[in-house]
Amino acid sequence: MMDQEDNFLALKYVEYLKAFRETEACTPYMPYDWFRPPQTIRLDAEIGLQQMVYRDLAAEAARDLANGINHLIGLTMRMEAWNKVIAGLDLPEKNELLHEFVQDLASTALLSPYTLKARFYFAVAHLSHQANRARQDDGWVDDLATLPEDWDIKEEVAASVAKPWRSWKKLIRALNTVDMHDYKTATDDFRSKHTHRFTPRVELGITQPVKRLLAKGRGKPCYGIGGSEPLKLGNVVRELKTQCVRLSACYGEFQKLVDEQSETLFGNVRD
Repeated sequence: MMDQEDNFLALKYVEYLKAFRETEACTPYMPYDWFRPPQTIRLDAEIGLQQMVYRDLAAEAARDLANGINHLIGLTMRMEAWNKVIAGLDLPEKNELLHEFVQDLASTALLSPYTLKARFYFAVAHLSHQANRARQDDGWVDDLATLPEDWDIKEEVAASVAKPWRSWKKLIRALNTVDMHDYKTATDDFRSKHTHRFTPRVELGITQPVKRLLAKGRGKPCYGIGGSEPLKLGNVVRELKTQCVRLSACYGEFQKLVDEQSETLFGNVRD
């Protein structure tokens, strides 16, 4: 029996590899090595410390954000390939492949838009805070009121410190298309349920067969019976493709913000 199951998995994995090779990325991969600040920085210069900190933070942010978006593009391609493989299989066969290969891919991918959006805010906040030193001179203050500790950095913090930079307006507009209401609705608010309730299933499986609901027009809650249907893998792939494209746009605007800040911060030492 075990040999038969192993043979089935091996056969379907070969089919998946073929399907994956025929699957195209929904958007080009994010570029690397585009951020090229001066390699030598004088720490005895007035803003030398800010230049050094900005250089290292920007290099890591550029790499990490590119890796994260590219990983999501790859996960989406893998799920698209698996969706082709499972088409037409009976329920036990489909369930075996979902359990072995797909569910963890889907969970990681569905959580990624929220995670990557938060990373953008984190990077923008730190970079803008350091770049602001070049514009504010003696008015620049490095304290927790201006830039709180890392775990308290969210959109409002990034907006506060990045506001002086022209490129921020387009970046925040791009970020406001990621992990928004349309995505949450289409994915049954997967991230929130995965974190705070029970994880919605993908393709097969019912969750929350009993739900406590607030009855319309009445103050008392009631209990609903029936459960939540699983997310269809094809729909998940479609929604994630949209998120990949939008995150790609965010990355392009992030590059422009870094370019703008770098010109101000490194312009006097670029030569």
